[in-house]
Amino acid sequence: MIAAIPGFFYVKKFYNRLLAVTGLLLVAGFGYLGKRVTDPDFGAAFGSKAAKAKIVLQQMDTGFALCATLCKVSPRFMQAIVFPEVMRYSAIKDGIETESLRTLYVQFGEAYANFSIGLFQMKPTFAETVETKAKQLLSDSIYNELQLAYPATAAEDIRMERVERLQDKDYQLVYLTAFVALCNNIYQHHAFAGETEKLQWYATVYNAGFDKPDNYIANKIQQENFYLQQGMPEKKFRYAAVAGWYFNGR
Repeated sequence: MIAAIPGFFYVKKFYNRLLAVTGLLLVAGFGYLGKRVTDPDFGAAFGSKAAKAKIVLQQMDTGFALCATLCKVSPRFMQAIVFPEVMRYSAIKDGIETESLRTLYVQFGEAYANFSIGLFQMKPTFAETVETKAKQLLSDSIYNELQLAYPATAAEDIRMERVERLQDKDYQLVYLTAFVALCNNIYQHHAFAGETEKLQWYATVYNAGFDKPDNYIANKIQQENFYLQQGMPEKKFRYAAVAGWYFNGR
C-alpha cells in the first residue's frame, strides 16, 4: 500500500463545500428506474457473485463512510456505482492481466495498454482523467486531501506509480471519491428527480467514460451492454440497472 494513503483514511477534518445539485432539467429521455431494477428477481441471475460482492463492499464500510463525507453522498451511493464491477471482478484474472500489461503501459503509455485493473476495474486512462480534472475543478483542500499529485516528474515513473495505486483497493477508493466529487461539480446544473436517478447517471458515466456528452449518457443508461465475463458472457444487463438494484437495497 502506498505510504501516503493512511493520512487520507484517518482524516478528522471534513469538508462542507461541494457545489449543490441544482438548476436545469435533466436531459430529455433520461430513464427512471424501470421494472428490471425494481423486480425482486432481478438479482437472481447474479447468484453467488452478488452475495460475494456485497460482502466485499461491506468489509470496506469504514473507508466508504469516510470518503462519502468528502464527496457529499451516502456510502451506499458510492458502493452502488462500483457494485457491478466488484461483482464481475476476478482476482486471479486481474493478476494475470496486470502483470502482462503493466510493463507495456509503464514503458509506452495508454496507446499500447489501457486495461481494467483492481477491485473497481479502473483503467489507467480513467485514473489520469480523474487526476487532471481534480486538479482543475476541485478545491485545493479536497485535492490535497485526496493526495492525487505525484512526487515524480518523469512520465514513465508516474505511469508506474499510477498502476501501483490502481492495484490497491484503498487508492481505488480515493479515485472513486474524486470521481463522485467531480460529477457533483460537472453535473451541478442537472435537476435529478431523486437519488436513484442521480445514481444511475453517475454509474453510467463511470462505466461509459468521463468525457461523454449528456445525450450519450442518457442513451447509455437504457442500453444493455454490461455482462459478467465469467459464467454468463452471453447475457447483458444495463449497468445503471445493476447499480440501482444494489442502491435500493436488493
